[in-house]
Amino acid sequence: MGMEVEMHQASLIMAVVFTTGGAAAFAGQLPGTLNYQNVSGARINQTVPEGGTSEKEVEYGDFDNDGDLDVVIAVAHSDFGQRKNKMYRNDDGVFNEISATVPLFTTGMGDVARNAFFRDYDLDGWLDLIIVCDNNTGGDPGRTKYWRNVHAGGVHTGWVEEGNARLGPSTGGAACGAVSINPDMDGDFDLYVGNYPGPSQDTMYFNRNDLPGYFTNMTGSHVPIDSDYTVDVASADMNGDGKLDLLISNWGPNYIYYNDNNGAGGGVGDFKYAGSAQYIGNASLNENAMEPGDFDGDGDQDIYWTNLIGGADRILRNNGNDAANKATFTGLAILPPSTASIVSRKATVADLNNDGRVDVFVMKEQGGSSRPTILRNTSVNNIISFVDWTPAPAFPSGAIHMGWHAAVFDTDGDRDLDIFLGGWTNDHLFENVPANEVDEDDLAGGALPGVYNNDPVAVLGHASEGDVDLYTASGIGANALISLVLNGPDDYLLELLNSDGKILASSNRGGLGIEEALQQSVSPGLYRVQVTVIQGGSSIYDLDNDGTVGILDLLALLAAWGPIPTPDPPDFDGDGIVGIFDLLLLLAHWGDAGGPNDYILEVLSRSG
Repeated sequence: MGMEVEMHQASLIMAVVFTTGGAAAFAGQLPGTLNYQNVSGARINQTVPEGGTSEKEVEYGDFDNDGDLDVVIAVAHSDFGQRKNKMYRNDDGVFNEISATVPLFTTGMGDVARNAFFRDYDLDGWLDLIIVCDNNTGGDPGRTKYWRNVHAGGVHTGWVEEGNARLGPSTGGAACGAVSINPDMDGDFDLYVGNYPGPSQDTMYFNRNDLPGYFTNMTGSHVPIDSDYTVDVASADMNGDGKLDLLISNWGPNYIYYNDNNGAGGGVGDFKYAGSAQYIGNASLNENAMEPGDFDGDGDQDIYWTNLIGGADRILRNNGNDAANKATFTGLAILPPSTASIVSRKATVADLNNDGRVDVFVMKEQGGSSRPTILRNTSVNNIISFVDWTPAPAFPSGAIHMGWHAAVFDTDGDRDLDIFLGGWTNDHLFENVPANEVDEDDLAGGALPGVYNNDPVAVLGHASEGDVDLYTASGIGANALISLVLNGPDDYLLELLNSDGKILASSNRGGLGIEEALQQSVSPGLYRVQVTVIQGGSSIYDLDNDGTVGILDLLALLAAWGPIPTPDPPDFDGDGIVGIFDLLLLLAHWGDAGGPNDYILEVLSRSG
């Protein structure tokens, strides 16, 4: 009987092995596809009416310690009329507005708020809240507020405003941008406020070590004397010395303030010493923002620069430090047309598709051209490149999603990054979902499902060295773009052709497993996408890269058995665990030696 049982189990295993599809094998080997859907109607419950043209800054954090991330929005407007800040409680992925029941949002005169920060300022394990306000508004609405989280019995019960006691009666200026970081590296969160005329001096507050949650004004000793019009503040280690520097965006020239560079200041957290400020670019009359991010993956921080007026958005590539240990930059005119000449407000940088490269979400503010833009990072070999990857169903053309700022975070606990957008009138939530996936074998004549102004399509293709796969995209309309991204273990030539066979754009960045990507503006008509395998690589199951799937690959899989942080080899099915199904897939490819490999071709097309 024992022999019969063993034979039965072996037959069952082999049956499972040879009926497992190629798509499952492919799932864990390449970056996930990228797509977004607008789920605002199902997952945002707004309860308090709001006016139009609100300037919003979105912040997230788990203020009630229930394991999910909530949202607070600072709301302002340049005419300094009544504005209501907003708060949403995350209830199992649904954001219910509770502004009407939170004291800081129900005052008779709404604050003209510029930033909101969820931080555990008093180090009691619960997130407090600082709302940075604009003191050009008279009276209490112009005073920056500190709201202490009240949690009697280990349950969040409300907020108590203690700004006068903890911050003092004034933050010293007409606020417009701020950051709450730890520049002095003492383990707590401090506050830097960028101000504009009336007065204009930026201000800095250090959280006290002896009394956490209470602040000391350090402006006189730690902040450069300035008279500029600051509109945004960001932070990153720009020169790689392990200390957070400040990116100061102004209505006029921009600056980097270096944190105690080369020990020239009075200690970590000092930005006032001679030579601390580095002039960066010429943004004369450009109300803008700078957002740091390592776009080329070389370990230092580049800059995405948005512009309201005048010059186009741009990338500043960090070339390393000069003799003074300050970063040097080169301006790159590499962005797609959707961001090259459109009025932009602010950008949010994050790795949206978990491929190890940071992408950019850009907010817009220009009437009918104000759709946000997702810039998908397609950089390879330290050469920065992006394609517009903004699906039309979620982000249609026009001003429907016009606004200032968006926060990117996991809103529903599914381990990917969604987008919570603070719109001029209403708020919106965009959920990260897979693209429309199809198998090459299911496409009659290679005809792609309708992609123009629809969700992107991800085609699972199968090819060996020398093979050529041809796909067609029809129904492309006026003022359109086509973006293509191709991933697989081989070396590919990716080409976009018109209906007459003329090559419009191509990508061959060389090497096995190197992503190919391109974007092209096109006229109405039919287009062809051609994938050529220039050089075949080894099987994805060849873990030791010896040219065949065999015993050493089996041993490598067994050594990795169990949960792993990310779906990488040998997690072939992408379920986060190296287990029985991965073993079965490897056995199904036993003896493979560089035969046909799977690749994935993503196609997005929309009106520009």
